[in-house]
Amino acid sequence: MKNFTFLALQGPEGNTADLAPITDAAQANAGRLSVVHIGPVPLLAYTVSATPYGAPIVPDGWVNKRNEMANHLAEAQSKTREYLKQQGLTGEVGTISLEPAALHDLVAMRSLFADISIVQNSLRENDVAFNNIVYGLLFEAPGPIILNVEQDSKALKPDNVLIAWNNSLPAARAIRAALPLLRMAKEVTIGCFDANPSQWEDGENPGADLATWLSHHGCRVTVQEYSSAGQTVGQAILERAQERAVDLIVMGAYGRSRWTELIFGGTTEVLVKQREYPVLLAH
Repeated sequence: MKNFTFLALQGPEGNTADLAPITDAAQANAGRLSVVHIGPVPLLAYTVSATPYGAPIVPDGWVNKRNEMANHLAEAQSKTREYLKQQGLTGEVGTISLEPAALHDLVAMRSLFADISIVQNSLRENDVAFNNIVYGLLFEAPGPIILNVEQDSKALKPDNVLIAWNNSLPAARAIRAALPLLRMAKEVTIGCFDANPSQWEDGENPGADLATWLSHHGCRVTVQEYSSAGQTVGQAILERAQERAVDLIVMGAYGRSRWTELIFGGTTEVLVKQREYPVLLAH
């Protein structure tokens, strides 16, 4: 992670203490830390007047809430700038105050020149905002994301990593993005869940080619095949993470369509919603 630019995205109640694990990683690797304070505001339900030109009328209550949020974020921005100065770190500190459904575009633009984006749990207070931020970073931005960094101080310098491998393009992208973290880990487990040994799926030796590639990069790798045994694959991944006391889970996101997972559930939805384990995702 040498010279990485980290992008931390915080909710209205986020604070500088939440930035500690990211700060440590940036300082240890001559990195930069940029922070965006995000404040979702209520959906604007304006009315149209009966004048000849039909001018829209914005409710006073919405304007007041928008201004209150903007002022709150400005205070947080000032504190974060001072914090980064005290820590000897460079990076931009910005704010976004917008309706939740419109956040994905702006968040994706802010992440264009970040090596890794970290979505902090203070954003989970608004489900719509959180989901749209995750969507924007996965589908409209170039880099990977990490969730739940606050849950484990080793998330950005892990000793023990679990890769949820399924021979897909999103999974391969996640592993390439996580390679600097995998190199520093003492133990990397390639977990193949409900592997299909057919030629066009996981092959006769699931995970073997990935293990060879990672070993060539200096990673300490073992391969394990797991059965979900009637559970969802997402739940099986979390149980294996608990058994192995991992510091980080790495997996590809949305191998199926996002809407299919939102309606019917899926592995990505399980890993995004859980708050116990840090997880690195890429699509």
